[in-house]
Amino acid sequence: MRMRFEIEPDEELAQLPFRVSTYFEYRMNVFVLQNGVEKEFCTSTFHSSILLDLAEGLINMYEQNQQPFVIEMFESTYEYTFTYFQKLVTITRYEGYNGETIEMMKCRFDDFVAAFVTEYERYHKAILKQDRQAFENEHYCMMRDQINILKNHVNGVI
Repeated sequence: MRMRFEIEPDEELAQLPFRVSTYFEYRMNVFVLQNGVEKEFCTSTFHSSILLDLAEGLINMYEQNQQPFVIEMFESTYEYTFTYFQKLVTITRYEGYNGETIEMMKCRFDDFVAAFVTEYERYHKAILKQDRQAFENEHYCMMRDQINILKNHVNGVI
């Protein structure tokens, strides 16, 4: 399993010098490659909030007996629920507009987290290449801490 984050720059903001705070507001598409097939997983603006919430939920699943958590997307009525049971994570999407809930995917929890951490870390390093002052941004630093915690869980250190 692999994951890929695709950032869609805002046309107006892209004309300005790169700043982490405005970059975090761009639309992000998350794709998951599973069994040779790539599917769009979710899309949202204010993507730093989505990433921080997802990482926090995964950390809590490790540390607090795998409690379910929900992430709400911006600019849509979608809510994603992550549920852990018997080493599997099941991700469902609820669409508030029509009240429909669909299962997005079910996979090994450790595989999902490993794929997320790999892409989260790549994304995090790419930001630093664009803005050497990124560590002055609180959310950027929180991401670094989350990556380290998740990597320790994946590697069995914690």
